[in-house]
Amino acid sequence: MPGLFSPAAGLQLNRRLVRTTTLVLALLLAFVLSAWAIHQHSATPFTNRYGGGQSQTVPALPSSSLLGLDEKSQPTALPYFYPFETTSAFFPIAQDGIDSKTVEELCSSFPSHLVQRIQPVLKMGHGEDPKKIDAQLGSVSACFGLEELLVFSDLNDTIRDRRVIDVLANLPQAYRTNNTDFDNYDAMYELQRSHKLTAGNDPASGKNGWRLDKYKFLAEVERAWLMRPGRDWYCFFETDTYIVWDNIFRFLSILDPAAPLYMGSPSPGRFDEENKVETWFANGGPGFVLSRGAMEKLMARKSSASGEFTEAPLTLRGVDLVRNDCCGDSMLGWILWKAGIPLSGFFPMFNTYPMHAIPFTTRAWCQPVLTMHKTSPEDMVDLWRWEHGRRKLGRPLLYSDLYEFRHPDAQAIRYDWDNTNWDRLGPGHDVEANDLNSCTRACDAEPECLQYLWRGEHMKQCVLMPFINAGLPRDPEVKEKNMTISSTEEKAAGTGAKWQIVEERFNYTSGWISTKILAWLNQHECDRPDWVYPSTERHY
Repeated sequence: MPGLFSPAAGLQLNRRLVRTTTLVLALLLAFVLSAWAIHQHSATPFTNRYGGGQSQTVPALPSSSLLGLDEKSQPTALPYFYPFETTSAFFPIAQDGIDSKTVEELCSSFPSHLVQRIQPVLKMGHGEDPKKIDAQLGSVSACFGLEELLVFSDLNDTIRDRRVIDVLANLPQAYRTNNTDFDNYDAMYELQRSHKLTAGNDPASGKNGWRLDKYKFLAEVERAWLMRPGRDWYCFFETDTYIVWDNIFRFLSILDPAAPLYMGSPSPGRFDEENKVETWFANGGPGFVLSRGAMEKLMARKSSASGEFTEAPLTLRGVDLVRNDCCGDSMLGWILWKAGIPLSGFFPMFNTYPMHAIPFTTRAWCQPVLTMHKTSPEDMVDLWRWEHGRRKLGRPLLYSDLYEFRHPDAQAIRYDWDNTNWDRLGPGHDVEANDLNSCTRACDAEPECLQYLWRGEHMKQCVLMPFINAGLPRDPEVKEKNMTISSTEEKAAGTGAKWQIVEERFNYTSGWISTKILAWLNQHECDRPDWVYPSTERHY
C-alpha cells in the first residue's frame, strides 16, 4: 500500500478530487436548470386570441384565492389581469335583425340553465318611476322565468305577471318602534286597502321612498337565502341597473362560489376603530354579488349544546345600525366586514356611471362591462337590444364596444350641451378663456385634452378634459348671487345696504377635438379583455 505522501497516493487523491468536483458541478447545473424551469412555468405565454395571435407573457396566478382577503394580506406582486379565456353561454351567441324581433325571440338565446346556480334579485319601490320598472322588466330582467327572478319591494304587488314581494312586511318590530320612517309605509298600505293608492298619491315615493329603501338591503339578502338557499351566486340589483348578463356569467365562471366573496363597486365605508383600518362597501346602484360561501358565513348562527340559537338572525343583528345610518348598502358592507367578508372591489366592471356619462379612458376601455347605474329607460331598452347583435364567443363586451353604441357624433361643437363628468378617473381642469374659440384653442394645445366645456356669458369657464364623454342636453341657466356693494355704490344708492342680489347667466357649449380623438382610438385597440383584479384603490 503506498504511503500517504507517495506519488501513487497523490494520483489517487487527484482522481477523487476530480470526481468530487464533477459531482458538485453537476448538482449545481441541475439546480440552475430546475430554477429556470420553475421560472418558465410561472410565466407561461398567454396567446392573444383577440388581436393577431401574438403571445404575451402573463404571470401565473397564485394558487390560493385572493378575492376574500383584504388588500393588506395580499401578495405585493399580483398580475393585474385575469389571463383567462371566457366563453359565451348564449346560443345563438349573436342574432340578426334585432330591431324587428320580439322580446321572446331575443330571449330564446338566454342560457336559462345557469339560473339554477345564479339567483337574480331585483330591488324596487312601489313609488318609483313606472317607466324605470317597465324598462327593467322589459329588457335586462325580461329573460328570467316568473319563478326565477326574485322581486323585492315595499308593497306586495303583481307587475307583468311577476310576483312582487314586500320585503319590509316581516321585519322585526324593533325596526318600527318609535321610527317615523315607517309612517309613510303605513299610510301607503292604508290607501291600498281602501283602493285609493295610485302612482300620483303614493306617500312612499320620492324622498320618502328613499328613506324606506335602506331597510331593504339586509332584508333582501336574508329573504333571498331563505327562498333560494344554496345557490352558487346571488346578484342584487335595482331598477336602473343595467347588467350585461353574458359578462356576468363569464366572470362568475372563473370564480369559486365556495369562497366568501362580496363583489361590487367600492365606496368608502366606516372606519374600523378596533383594527384601525378604513372599510369599503359595494355601492347598491351598480349592484353587488354574494357567493354561496359569503351567504353561508353571513347567515351562520351559533347555538348552544341544547340546540337553541345564541345569536340573532341577520335582520335583527343589524336593526340599530340600519336605523341610525343613512344608507342600507353601507350598513350591509359593514356587517359583512364584521363577519370577516371584506369587499372585493371590481370598478370599473361594476360601474357607477350611466351610459351617457361614461368617461372613456384607458381605465374604462378594454375592461369588460358587468353593470352600469342610473341607466335611463330609453338607454336600457336600446342597449339591451343592441347587445343581442354584438356578442362574440371568445370576447366579452368591453367599454370600447360601448363607445360604438354611444359616443360623440361628427359634430365638433354642440350648443346647450354638457359633456362634463367631473370624473375621478380623469378630472377636468379650468383654464382662462374669454370666449368659445379661445377655449377650443386651449384644448387643442393641451396634449392630453380630448374634449372641453365652455360655460359662457357671465361664467366664462373653460374646462379641459382628458377623456371622451357623449354628454346630455342642458339648457342655459340663471342663478342669483349675493354681491358686496362698495362704499361708493352704497352712498350713491343711499340705501345703507352692504350687498345686493344679482343674476348670473351662463350656458353650456361642449366641444370635441375630433382629430385627437381619432388618434387616441387608433392607439388604443383592445387585444384582449382586461379582467381586473379586486382592488379598492380603483373606485368612483
